[in-house]
Amino acid sequence: MLIENPRNMQIRIGKLRIDTVSRAEKHRRHLFDEIMSLREEIVDIVLLGHTSNRISVKELKQKAALIKKYSRRLRLLRT
Repeated sequence: MLIENPRNMQIRIGKLRIDTVSRAEKHRRHLFDEIMSLREEIVDIVLLGHTSNRISVKELKQKAALIKKYSRRLRLLRT
C-alpha cells in the first residue's frame, strides 16, 4: 500500500488506485484555488495599471463576476 500524493490522497495497491477524497471536496478545493488565483490576477492588473495610469475596467468586472459566481457555488457546497 502506497500513498502517491498526500494532497490527492490516492492509495495505490498494485495497479488499483483508490481515491479517498470525495468528489465534492475536490470541487471545493478547485473553486477555492480558482478564487484565489482570480484575486491575485486582479491585484496584478491594478498594480500594472497604476504604473501605466490605465486600468482595464472591463477585465476587472469579468474577474469580479467570476469570483462572485465561484464564491456562490462554494457556499452551496459547504452547506
